[in-house]
Amino acid sequence: MMTLQPEDFWTYSEWLLRPNAFLQSALLQGIVLILMAIVAGLIVGYFIAALRKGPSEGFYSVARVIRELFTKDLPGTSVARVYALSRLAFKEAIRRKVLVVAAIFVVGLLFAGWYLNPSSNDPARLYISFVLTATNYLILILALFISAFSLPADIQNKTIYTIVTKPVRATEIVLGRIGGFVAVGTCLLAPMGIASYFFVTRGLDHDHAGVEQIEQLPDGTFVGKTTFDRNHQHTFTLFEDEEGNLIGETNVARGHQHTIRRDKGSEDYVISAPLGGLTARVPSYGDLYFLSRDGQESSQGIDTGYEKTSGGYGSAGLERLFGKTSQAKRIEFGYVEGGSLGAGIYTFYNVTPDRYQDFITLQFNLRAYRAHKGIIDQGLRATITLRNPETGAVSDPRTFVVQEYQVDEYQLPLTIEGNDGEENRELNVFEDLVTEDGTLQLELRCLDRGQYLGMTRGDVFLRPHETSFAWNLTKAYFSIWLQMVMVISFGVMFSTFLNGPVAMLMTFVCVLMGFSAERIYDVRHYLDTNQDMGGGPVESLIRLVRQDAMTTELDVDPLTAKIVKGIDLVAVYSMDALATSLPNLPKMLETAEYAAGGFDIFDSLLLRHATTTFCYFLLAFLISYFCLKTREIAA
Repeated sequence: MMTLQPEDFWTYSEWLLRPNAFLQSALLQGIVLILMAIVAGLIVGYFIAALRKGPSEGFYSVARVIRELFTKDLPGTSVARVYALSRLAFKEAIRRKVLVVAAIFVVGLLFAGWYLNPSSNDPARLYISFVLTATNYLILILALFISAFSLPADIQNKTIYTIVTKPVRATEIVLGRIGGFVAVGTCLLAPMGIASYFFVTRGLDHDHAGVEQIEQLPDGTFVGKTTFDRNHQHTFTLFEDEEGNLIGETNVARGHQHTIRRDKGSEDYVISAPLGGLTARVPSYGDLYFLSRDGQESSQGIDTGYEKTSGGYGSAGLERLFGKTSQAKRIEFGYVEGGSLGAGIYTFYNVTPDRYQDFITLQFNLRAYRAHKGIIDQGLRATITLRNPETGAVSDPRTFVVQEYQVDEYQLPLTIEGNDGEENRELNVFEDLVTEDGTLQLELRCLDRGQYLGMTRGDVFLRPHETSFAWNLTKAYFSIWLQMVMVISFGVMFSTFLNGPVAMLMTFVCVLMGFSAERIYDVRHYLDTNQDMGGGPVESLIRLVRQDAMTTELDVDPLTAKIVKGIDLVAVYSMDALATSLPNLPKMLETAEYAAGGFDIFDSLLLRHATTTFCYFLLAFLISYFCLKTREIAA
């Protein structure tokens, strides 16, 4: 289960500029990365030119290419010629039968229905994850092949001469190749997205044939169960409206529920399609602090042991993107001890009647740590209490059972029993419990003694509204499109100075290093903080050969230990510098987790990805131009 953290929801300006920490901003880091890549490219280009033509002539050759870029090629780049070259690249890719990728995807969808289990605890996540993952890898593999082999094949077959002998600039050749291949990928990605939408919606659509075990209670309500469908059923409660119709909702099972209606005078029950399974939640987060077991305020909860952050950026990911973060920004797990004064206090803002008209929807993804077995087939019991931080008005605790490993929903009514500071009475949430500026405090406690309730700042949130699932899926596919553009740019770049197989291999290595960036950074983080977790590559190899535990000190003499750790630091920092300079594709893949988890992919996240993609495209374009201009294509 993915856990979203508030740091994931930084605005675009905070991510780009970070006014309070400008030296750690993405803008400055991007500028430094591009300048370093340009300088390194110029140095390598000069050495190559110097070996071919001599030191002085090599310098003038490199300077001539730079001058022509700004004085001739960029100003003289023609949109018409770029479009013509893009059409040629598009037709070339189609002749290579790349449309077979779409056929493979459709066949995969046809057979996937046999193997995907709609009776799982969260079938929506299963279906959405499958279509997005399958699409992502198919498109990236396609981009890898068509971009890496095209230009080397033209040079080998000498068809490139039909282009370079005409008044076509190197900038137009590069842009034409990238544009044509992106067009091919887009033409494949669009129908794959449409097919995915219908596959998910049709695969999760079901209706229960009817109801059973109907029973009327003394208060006039009806309770019962639906029939089984896809290995599950729902319980429900029906109420009679003013017109005599019976209406109600089922409980939530496997991430969805249904509405049920029986019209007056009819014996038939109408059960709606599944509701809530395909969502795009827009969470509203608050601040969190803890009360210790004796009721004292604390910034952190009880530590029950080592917990690795899952989902969100994580502290390592934050530091990788933005440099060192303050302790307040680090994402920690905090636990509240059951049967004590311990609690987690959430403070929410902008809680206004126009955002929460009928009730306040609270959603959470809490963890349970069991110090003893207890009643193993039952969840931990907890309470929710609403509090006005200014007047001290407090509601009566409302008990619920923690649903682990899934996003649980709780609807708070707008009127609730409680104490206004002077007497017990029925309280109005917005008049008595919410301050004038829209602040509301929520207190979570664990009731089971000896058990612990775990939470982070992002585990509990209010849900004022949600967006369309179809639009959210579209944004997930747009993120896949951005990844495709990035891979195509790198493939074309390497193909300007390497042959096809080597260009494909280098592009694949860049992608692989990007996927490994977080792990490399974690190793460097451990070395930085002197956490003895096995050390770097050399130390780990020594421990492996000697079969030493990684939590013990390295059993060598002090001088050898310093040499080993020094080599490890150089190796890890070098790998970290390389990995940090490459595209961080796992961050772009997280949009699939947002969609599968039922969270809205916020626009600022897509804008970050688009900005990153454009920067890498620009860098690949400059390197491709320089390599193509200096490459000697002999007849």
